[in-house]
Amino acid sequence: MQKEQNNKDLVQEEFLLPEEQDIIEETNDQTQFEERRKKAKRQKIKKYLIGFAVMTVVSILLFAFGLFWQDDTSLLAIGDALWLAFTIEFLIAWVLFVYNHNIFSPLFHGIKTFGLMFVGKKPKDDYYTYMKKIEDDPIPTFYIVIVFISAGVLLIPALITLFILI
Repeated sequence: MQKEQNNKDLVQEEFLLPEEQDIIEETNDQTQFEERRKKAKRQKIKKYLIGFAVMTVVSILLFAFGLFWQDDTSLLAIGDALWLAFTIEFLIAWVLFVYNHNIFSPLFHGIKTFGLMFVGKKPKDDYYTYMKKIEDDPIPTFYIVIVFISAGVLLIPALITLFILI
């Protein structure tokens, strides 16, 4: 009888241990998932902060270039330098956006093909391959968003100086 009771306890322990291990494994998987999610979130925040820092430096350099080009520091010159920096950054963001959506691909490929015809060469890629290459490997939207936001931030002081001067 004692032997049967020990066998029953052993059988119950065998059933309980795998379940407990499954629970422990699930909690480990959940904690690992949470850690991976937190790490990914930190990396994303870090990526955006670095992007904004770089765009801030670019904006300051464009603004300084505008001021040095005008050789003036009046409010009108400051406003013009802000508009110059905004226009250049917005143009860059727009070009990246248009490139990703293949809007000017026929024009660019056509000009390239036409130019190579004069030299007597053929282009490496036909239009379909050229377009698919852009679709398969686009510029990450992260860059486009960062540049558009930076241009938008420059637009605010540019508009303020415009309304002050009116």
